[in-house]
Amino acid sequence: MPTSDREGKEWAREIIQSLAPSVVVDVGPGEGTYVHLARDVTPDGCRWIGVEAWAPYISEYGLFDAYDWVVVSDIRHLDPYTLVRDPDLVILADVLEHMSQLEARGVLARMRDWAHNILVSVPLAHHDQGDVNGNWFEIHREHWSSREIRRELGAGLVDAREGDVLGYYLWSAEKAARGRR
Repeated sequence: MPTSDREGKEWAREIIQSLAPSVVVDVGPGEGTYVHLARDVTPDGCRWIGVEAWAPYISEYGLFDAYDWVVVSDIRHLDPYTLVRDPDLVILADVLEHMSQLEARGVLARMRDWAHNILVSVPLAHHDQGDVNGNWFEIHREHWSSREIRRELGAGLVDAREGDVLGYYLWSAEKAARGRR
């Protein structure tokens, strides 16, 4: 679904505000949940870039009006450096469960090499989901447990909030680099 459960959203908004990003890349924005949630708490001039795999969502949810730039692409096949160098924040919210864990690990690895911070949200409760109105990108392909996502984010994991429905995880390149020393 192009929407997300309300659980954890206030925490996500606070995290985005505390990072004071100049560039946010929102992967899989769907209806634009995070730009609507937090654009008003980001600094003036902050660029919001949406990367949406399902082109019909762009007009259906007015993404061109909500974001500074929208790219139609499957993040699994996008060279992130074609968007911007060193974004302050990449949001991968309700995205990873729509691909195999092997694909998701590849996406996370590329994002960790590229971004300063990554905000990840995954459903903690397993919910089967097929395509939604013909959108095959909405199929839930694999479930992530809290333990699995924490292990994947490793030493760069800064903070996490886990509820009954969603888990939020903040990863930082700076913390990951300190952990490698």
